[in-house]
Amino acid sequence: MKYKLIGLFCIGIMLLSGCTKMALRQGTTGQSVEITAEDTKAAITETVMDDTAYIGEYLDSDVNEPNLEIAKGENGKYIVQIGIYRLTWLDDGIGELTADGMSFTATDAAGNPISGVITIEGETAAVTFTDSTWGGLENGSVFKYIKASDIPNIQSY
Repeated sequence: MKYKLIGLFCIGIMLLSGCTKMALRQGTTGQSVEITAEDTKAAITETVMDDTAYIGEYLDSDVNEPNLEIAKGENGKYIVQIGIYRLTWLDDGIGELTADGMSFTATDAAGNPISGVITIEGETAAVTFTDSTWGGLENGSVFKYIKASDIPNIQSY
């Protein structure tokens, strides 16, 4: 008897696990919409890849001067230039959109790699350094910038 119950239980699980699509009712028209895993993945990718909130020129919140520039680069990457008042200018940053924000890597004043993430909330960009060996910028340091323009002013050196 135990084996029959276990067998029926296993068959039930196999039948239920074969369902890969979920149907949702929409309104009172009786139409249904199928949502698949591919649809969900595409929606998440589209949300992550919306770069319009990032691209532009930002003013340093302390001195009201342009100190953060983000522009579209090549191969899906971004040009990131970060100025920190009276501390440093990182002019060779390369950024990439992720689910956490825009991750970037640049070269610090000592010539070593430095990286972090830029997040956007409204018109404010927060630059958080996550991997720094330079004494002037400790890991976890956060600097805020206010968006001034949707058009970046990338400096060439």
